[in-house]
Amino acid sequence: MVVRSAEAGTGGRRPRAPRTGPFEAVVYVHGMGSQRRYEETSRLIDRLDDYVNGRQGGSGAVGTLSAIEARVEPLLPERTDTIGYIETRYSDGTNTSPTRVRFYEAYWAPVMARTSSAVSVARWLFRQPLRPWKTMTAPWRERQRLRRATLVSQFERRRPGTSDITRAEYAALLELYDEFEGPTQRRAHEKGSFAQFLGLIEDRTKNPVEKARLVHLAKAWRRAYWLEELRNVVVLATMALALVLLGGALVLSVLAVLTTALDLATVTELLSAAGAPFRADLPTALGVAGSILGLIGFTGFLTRYLGDVEAWATYEETEAKHVARATTLKEAIKVLSHVLGPDSDCTRVTVVAHSLGCSVAHDALLALARRNRAHAGDPARTVRFEKLQHFVTMGSPIDKIEYFFESYSARSHRYKRVVENLRGDIGSPPFCQVGDTPWIHWVNYWDEGDIISGALHSPACARPGRARIDNVQVASFHFPAPGASHSAYFDHERVIGDMFEMIYRRKHAFDPAPGAGTPDDYEGLDFGPGETPVSRGWWQALGLLTPWLSLAGVAAWVLPRVLAAPCPGGSLCGAALDRADLEAWLRPAALVLWSSAAVIALFLLIAWTFSKLAGHRKPIPDNR
Repeated sequence: MVVRSAEAGTGGRRPRAPRTGPFEAVVYVHGMGSQRRYEETSRLIDRLDDYVNGRQGGSGAVGTLSAIEARVEPLLPERTDTIGYIETRYSDGTNTSPTRVRFYEAYWAPVMARTSSAVSVARWLFRQPLRPWKTMTAPWRERQRLRRATLVSQFERRRPGTSDITRAEYAALLELYDEFEGPTQRRAHEKGSFAQFLGLIEDRTKNPVEKARLVHLAKAWRRAYWLEELRNVVVLATMALALVLLGGALVLSVLAVLTTALDLATVTELLSAAGAPFRADLPTALGVAGSILGLIGFTGFLTRYLGDVEAWATYEETEAKHVARATTLKEAIKVLSHVLGPDSDCTRVTVVAHSLGCSVAHDALLALARRNRAHAGDPARTVRFEKLQHFVTMGSPIDKIEYFFESYSARSHRYKRVVENLRGDIGSPPFCQVGDTPWIHWVNYWDEGDIISGALHSPACARPGRARIDNVQVASFHFPAPGASHSAYFDHERVIGDMFEMIYRRKHAFDPAPGAGTPDDYEGLDFGPGETPVSRGWWQALGLLTPWLSLAGVAAWVLPRVLAAPCPGGSLCGAALDRADLEAWLRPAALVLWSSAAVIALFLLIAWTFSKLAGHRKPIPDNR
C-alpha cells in the first residue's frame, strides 16, 4: 500500500501491538478471483487517502488521514489466534483526539481455490440460459422473492404502469401476495395462478375504486415481470450464442491451419519423426483450441472467477462444493464477530463489500442474526448489531444470484416458509431492530456497464416496511466496458467520497432515527438514485445484435446445401429451387450479414478504444 499521509507507514517494520481504547472499524469483504491477503483492503485505504489528499488546500478540504499502520491483535473471543488489521487516524482539523479506524479483511480466496475445473464451470454456465423458461412457466405463487423484487423495482423506480403507485397500494399488494402464498389460500387456490391472485384481490378489497386500482397495478406488475424475463431470454441466449460462435470459429480456424500444415510434406515428416499424433480432425482441433484458450487465460478466468461463483452458489448441502461455501461463510462470520462481539472495544462498524463479497457479507450478517436469535439472552454468545450502521456494496450480484441459484420451487409450501423465515430479510435484524424501524443503512453502488451489478431488490421485506436498499447508480466510463466498470468503483470520486463520509464522519446513519420517524425521513438520508447518464443501452443493443447477424450469415451460407440435398426418396427436397439459384440469392446475403456484423464489431471496438483513452469519467482528484 502506498502511504502519502502526514505520518509514515510501517515500511519494512514488523506490525506493532494494538493500541488500547475505543476505536471504529471497517470490515472489507473482497470479491471473486485470486486476491492476495490485504491487497484489496489496501487499495480501498489508498483510494480514501487519495480522496483526502486531493481535497487539500481548498474550501473543500475534509481533514487528514495519518498513522496508517499494519497491526495484529488477539482474535476474539477465544484469543487463541491472531488477526491483522490496518489502522488509520482521521482528523478534521478541529478535534483534538483523532478518530481511530481499523480496517479488517474477511479473506476467503484460498477457500475457493481449485474447487472447479474449466469443463465443469463451462457446463454449469451453459445451463443458466434455461432459467427464464423455468421462472416464466412457474405459477405466480412460486419464486416469491423474484416476484416481489419486480414490484419493489416498480415502486422505487416509478416504472411505466406503476409510476403513480402509492405506498399504501404497494403495501396492500405485498400483504395480499403474502396471504396468497399462505396455507389457507393454497388450499383454496391450488394452482396458484395469476388469475387466482386477481380473484383474491377482488375478494379482499371492498371499495370498487380501490379494487380496480389494485387489479390494474397487479397487471402492470405481472407485465413488468414478463418483460424482464423476455429481456433475460434475449441476453442469455445471445451470450450463449456468442460463446458458441467464437468457440466454433476458433475450432474451425485451428482445423484449417492443421489441414494446410499437414498438406506440407516437411511438416508431415517432422511430426512422424517426433511421433506426434497430430491429425487434421475434430478431436485434435478441439485439443489445440483448448490449449489456446488456456494460454490466453480464458480457462483460468473460468476456474478463478466463475468457479468461485459456482462454488458459492451451491446451496445443496449434499454437494461437495457446499463445503467451500460453508467455510467461506465462517471466515466472514469470524471477522464480523471479532469487532461486533461484546469483548471488543470497537464502538462502530461499517461493512464494505465488492462483487461476490457482497453476497458473502450479506449471508454472513443474516447468519449472525440467526445465531443471535438462537442465543438470545446470552450476551457472551451474541454480537452487538447496534454497532453496525452502514453496509456498502459495490458491483453486487445478489439479485442475480437469487435469480439463478436461490430461486426454487418445492412441493411443500411449509418447506419454503421455513427457509424464508430462517433466512430473514432487510425487514428483520440486523437491518431492522425494533419493529420495522430501519437500523443499517445499506448503500448499493451499481453501474449499467457492469453486467454483474444492478440495483438490488430481491432482499426486500416479505411484508411492507420502511427498510429499503439505497441503490446509487454511477457511470464510470462512456462505453459500457464490463470488466473495467466492475472494478472502477474504487476509482470513482462519488463512491469513495460517500464512503469517506460514512466511515470517518458518520454521515447518513439511521442512528439516531431521523426526524419524526416517518418513511420519508429515512429516504431523506439516501445517497441515491445517483447519476442519470445518457443510457448506454444502444451500445449494448449493438453488441447483442452482432452474434445474431453472424448466425443469420451462417444460416444463409449453409441453407442452399440443406434445401438442395437429396431426400430419402432420391429426389430433391427443394425441387422447385435450383441450388445455383439459391446460392445466387443467399450467398451474397450471407456476405452482407457478416459484413454488417464485422462493421458493428469494429465500431464497438473503436468506441471502446476511445472510451479507454478518455479514462474514468469521474476519477478521484490527484493533488500530489
